[in-house]
Amino acid sequence: MPTILLIEDTPIIREPLARLLRDEGFEVHAAAEGTEAFVQMEHHQVDMILLDVLMPHMNGVTFLEAMRRDPRLMHIPVIAVTGTSDSTKLSRLRELGVRSIMHKVRFTFDQLVSEIHDQLAETAK
Repeated sequence: MPTILLIEDTPIIREPLARLLRDEGFEVHAAAEGTEAFVQMEHHQVDMILLDVLMPHMNGVTFLEAMRRDPRLMHIPVIAVTGTSDSTKLSRLRELGVRSIMHKVRFTFDQLVSEIHDQLAETAK
């Protein structure tokens, strides 16, 4: 069973999404922001990260920059799940190798699960 780290600062999004992903058969660990996510990754093997961009303390771009500098973590695939339309932030995410950017108001849960499966299959190749 693949393990997903869900990094999302809004509990009303984070908690139901984590529950739905668990119902789909994923092991899910959650963090409210980037610093907490690094702690989670010290304790759990992670196969994929779902990353919010706009968060307090350590936003998604800063988290991803730090993660990509760490040889132990740099290979983990990341899907950005965001509400931002800031083209500078979205371009930076692409430069940092996010596999996909999904805008919160534009996708269904089924589309997200399909994207997760597609990206995990791509990583396994």
